[in-house]
Order: sequence, then C-alpha cells, then structure tokens
Amino acid sequence: MLHQLGRELRIARVAAGLTQSRVAGRIGASQSKISRTERGLAHDLGVTNLTRHTAVVGLRVHLRFYPGGRHLLDAPQLALLARFRKRINALWKWEQEVPVAIPGDLRAADARISLLSVSVVVEAITRFADAQAQARAAQLKKRDLRADRLILLLAATAANRRALREAGPNFAAAFPMATAATLSALARARDPGADAIVVL
Repeated sequence: MLHQLGRELRIARVAAGLTQSRVAGRIGASQSKISRTERGLAHDLGVTNLTRHTAVVGLRVHLRFYPGGRHLLDAPQLALLARFRKRINALWKWEQEVPVAIPGDLRAADARISLLSVSVVVEAITRFADAQAQARAAQLKKRDLRADRLILLLAATAANRRALREAGPNFAAAFPMATAATLSALARARDPGADAIVVL
C-alpha cells in the first residue's frame, strides 16, 4: 500500500511540474522525507500529513474501511441464531458460517437455511447501528450465495427497534415480510415469499 501511495504521489507531482524540494517546502517537510514517501519507505505517514501532501500535488485523500476477513460469531449472535432455529421447521436444512464461494473473498453468511428449491440467507444482528450499510452487506451476500431470500435477524432490544423505525419506509419496503408472517411460513416449512426482518 505504501508503494502504491508513493507511486501515485510521484506521478501527480511530476504531472504538476513540481520538484520534491518544492513539495517539501510547501508542507514543511524535508526533501528526503518526500523522497522516502514516494519510494514507499515512509512508515510514519499520518492522515494529516498525507492530506497536506496530496493537496500540494493536486490530489485528494478519500479513506474508507472494509472488513478484513470473516468475523467469528460472538455469543449473543449464536444465542440469537439458536432462538431463531427453534422457531423454524426441522425440515429446513441448517448451515452456519457459510462462506462466499468467490476466490479471495473472506465473507460468510451467518446462516443459510434451505428446503427443496428455496434457500434463505440469515444475518444475525445484535446491534443494528447502520441500517443501510448492514442491509447492503447482507444483500450482497444473498446475491453472491445465489440465495432466494434474505432474513435480517435482529435482537429484540429497544435500541434495535428504534433504529428499525428510524430506517424509514424505503427500508421497510425492501424487507416486506414482518416477524410473525415470516416465522409462521418457516414453521410450516414454506417459502416466506420475500426478504424479511425478524425481531427475536
């Protein structure tokens, strides 16, 4: 990553017609520091310094964080999945920690249930902090696992219920099946018919 950043900074500097000394003077660093940065050897880059450096050469920093690997289900998630499993028909085939079958992809669905030609991805969420982001990540797992349905399984806490209300009508429209109807269908070993939110 440092080498890639350094290369992009060097290319931008050259394109802007700037010398390393000129960049160094503008951001209050030494020429040798700029040289080390461009060669990917500066291991002490801070966000503030990097932002200054990129601005001088005509770039803008945009940072994002992505999951680095498969998360292990914690005790509250396991308990939530266990409660859910007790409420569905035993005919459903149950799989837990189902990996996405894409080379290099470390994601896994928390659970998948299947029966005949229907498969349902289940994502257990104990803290519903960012409805849009959590739903999007779950929908991508549904797509990449080629599942028919998605169930967001939420712990029945006051904070989660509030977050669900605040998510708004567009969010609700994406998950038209409610808890009672979904659990009723699954208990009868039937396809719930649409994506769902189940609060347990």
